[in-house]
Amino acid sequence: MVFVYTGKGRRQAQREDAPPEQKHCAKQACAIQWCLAKRDHKEELCQNFIREWEDCRDKAVRAAEATKKSKMDEVLNGEGHR
Repeated sequence: MVFVYTGKGRRQAQREDAPPEQKHCAKQACAIQWCLAKRDHKEELCQNFIREWEDCRDKAVRAAEATKKSKMDEVLNGEGHR
């Protein structure tokens, strides 16, 4: 799993080529980190946060694939060269 830390400390801008789940699911990833920190890193106590992140990740990946496919269809159908 990829997590993005957005707490105190040195902050960095998100990379343009970051995977879709990192771009769109940072809030859920931070919630997992918070939960694990509060519950002595016992993963079984944070399953609801993990499921939320997995759902977000799946949606982000599907959306990115659909966007990529529609762009490819435009190019193949000649719509990308105007």
